[in-house]
Amino acid sequence: MRVLSIILLFISAGIWTGCEREINVDLPLPKDQIVVEGYIENGLPPYVFITRNQPFFGGIDLNDLSSYFVRGAKVVVSEGVNQIELVEYSSALLNLLDPEERQQLADLFGISLDSTGALPDFSIYSVPLNSTFVGEVGKTYDLYIIAEGKELTATTSIPGPVGFDSLWVRPHPNPDIDTLVQLFGQITDPDTLGNFYRYFTRRNSGPYVTGFNTVFDDLVINGGSFPIQVPYGISRTDRGESFDINTFGYWKKGDTCYVRLAMIDRPHYSFWRTLEAERANQGSPFGSFVIVKTNINGGLGIWGGYGSTINVYIPSE
Repeated sequence: MRVLSIILLFISAGIWTGCEREINVDLPLPKDQIVVEGYIENGLPPYVFITRNQPFFGGIDLNDLSSYFVRGAKVVVSEGVNQIELVEYSSALLNLLDPEERQQLADLFGISLDSTGALPDFSIYSVPLNSTFVGEVGKTYDLYIIAEGKELTATTSIPGPVGFDSLWVRPHPNPDIDTLVQLFGQITDPDTLGNFYRYFTRRNSGPYVTGFNTVFDDLVINGGSFPIQVPYGISRTDRGESFDINTFGYWKKGDTCYVRLAMIDRPHYSFWRTLEAERANQGSPFGSFVIVKTNINGGLGIWGGYGSTINVYIPSE
């Protein structure tokens, strides 16, 4: 559907210059489905967003984003022996917590506290405030949802973490830009084939954010040690900013750089790999259509586990 629209736009704007024939294409509306975005990480409680899908060419009311969240759902997480029913919270919860708790919650969701006033009235499902239920390495977690008369299930696991051996910085390739640096890290991959990685970045006391091409596997480098560049990500609230090749992905000189490196299972990797490929194709008339892979039975989205470790680069004086 997206590729067809791009082709039609390309034809009408270029190849058929001067032709005024109007072309109308009736695109079928997508089937109504529930979209899930949920995660569980070692040492952290699970959390789940539940929304409704929208037509690709449908109008999204930016003044009422809260209407897209699914409320009143039953959400259960189980690891075989123990299970817990999640509680529904709204964005108003941020205003009820003390500053430290608010910062922890903001870090978990990848948002800036400075932007909370602009957040829609979102709905999120997580553990009760007094719960000790957190993710554990090596365990498998089942997700069960009943929402708007639909039943959805998914399964994920938390692989054993692998951290960076070291982190270091190099100057910006352009010597005239001496306020920015590149961050690199050395990884030693386990000697078993089939390890999948995703990383998050944090600058000083800001939130953890992701960027583009944040997942990779060990198909080529299995069991070896290798360096990778670690670009600074971009927060959800900043993704509308214009792209500048001279600054995008670079860190500020003197930053304390945090990198959260997470091991993920294959279905979780396949979701992010295909989603990032789809994002890369948006806006290109030559991009190929990519079907985003989901592990949600009965809906769309992702239920993903993270086996994470945090590495820190502290600049020398």
